[in-house]
Amino acid sequence: MDFIPIRAYDNYISANLELALLQDAGINCYIKDEYTVTIDPLLSPALGGMKLMVEDSYLAAALYLLQKSDKLFLQTVPCPHCGQFTLEQVEEEIHYNRWIDKIKSLIVNGQEKKVQKYYRCSACQHTFGELPDSIV
Repeated sequence: MDFIPIRAYDNYISANLELALLQDAGINCYIKDEYTVTIDPLLSPALGGMKLMVEDSYLAAALYLLQKSDKLFLQTVPCPHCGQFTLEQVEEEIHYNRWIDKIKSLIVNGQEKKVQKYYRCSACQHTFGELPDSIV
């Protein structure tokens, strides 16, 4: 039985909420490096954070459940710019061509590429990095 990392977290609360969601659906999964990162958060970039590991036979179902959960949550959050409930999360991968940039990214992000996440409102096209504090 092989396990595949599908998400990484800096926060054990978010990690355990999504772990519980998957386990309630009968998906075999666990959180790797949870205790290490919780005890010493400075190790998180070196380890790549806490990783949600899913058995490979459950991969498609796990990804579907997590995406559905994220989408349902964002439907409850109004856009801070226009007030519409049309937010979507956007992920962009930044790949580095120079080897020195790859090494820097490995040290800072724990991987050769950088994944940039932000939110965008479908109604007004306004983008922002974090959800409003009153929501989270």
